Amino acid sequence: MGNGIQSIHPFVMFFYYICLGFFAMFFNHPIVLLTGCLSLLVVNLAHGSGRALKQWAPMMMVMALLIILINPFINSRGTHIFFYFRGKQVTLEATLYGIVTSMSLLMILLLFISLNAVLNGNKILYIFSRILPKTAFLVMLSIRFVPLLKRRLTEIQDVQRLRGMTIRQGSIRDRAKSGMSIMQILLAWSLEEAIETADSMKARGYGMGKRSPYIPYRFTEMDRNRLVCLFLLFILSVVGGFLGYGKIIIYPMLGTLHFYPLDWVVLTSSLAVMLFPVFEEGREQLKWNYSD
Repeated sequence: MGNGIQSIHPFVMFFYYICLGFFAMFFNHPIVLLTGCLSLLVVNLAHGSGRALKQWAPMMMVMALLIILINPFINSRGTHIFFYFRGKQVTLEATLYGIVTSMSLLMILLLFISLNAVLNGNKILYIFSRILPKTAFLVMLSIRFVPLLKRRLTEIQDVQRLRGMTIRQGSIRDRAKSGMSIMQILLAWSLEEAIETADSMKARGYGMGKRSPYIPYRFTEMDRNRLVCLFLLFILSVVGGFLGYGKIIIYPMLGTLHFYPLDWVVLTSSLAVMLFPVFEEGREQLKWNYSD
């Protein structure tokens, strides 16, 4: 099961990521979204997915900057005008909307980076196997398929390069011929392993009866308490959001960015949900350092 958040029941962590995805699409106040982005950065660093974060960071920053810079020039709605560009007005509302949209997308991307590190294929299959066993299995295979093909393609290219077959040198015809040969090898290899996998599943009686999970996850009293706390904090945040707190009106008339006391309550409760893995990792570290 592991330690820290790896020891938490998959259903609890899945509900946690559902809460984060809802927050990213539900709240639109820049302070709330900025807090969410920073919290998810801390969460990713807390459970050791810093390598994946470094890999995706340049793309995410470029995407966010492009949205912020382009949106004011393609969306001229708003009454607070900065300047005119080729007859179209560049407004504060459009700029703020671009900032809000970029931070929402950043939250979702950071969410999936964390989810990929915490909920592996076995946990995803465990969550959905009882209600959608075949669909869960197909989803797990699909998630595994892309990186597997990429790794195989790299191996094939390395071997074929030793034989002088490459798609980086030579004429266009030679490159195309080499590329088709490499793809033929990749396709034959994948189909052969797919047949072996299907024969192995059939021999083991997959789908013939009730499925028993290979890795059993016990839903403990601690998991129940965690789920109840997350649910109550989530409901508190959502109710506050429906009352208008933690949100800002952008169109048709820009609202105020001022934070009222109940806005701080919504921010605090949502922040507690978002930092849930950090609290668990911190509790585990304290338990480890101060245990006899």
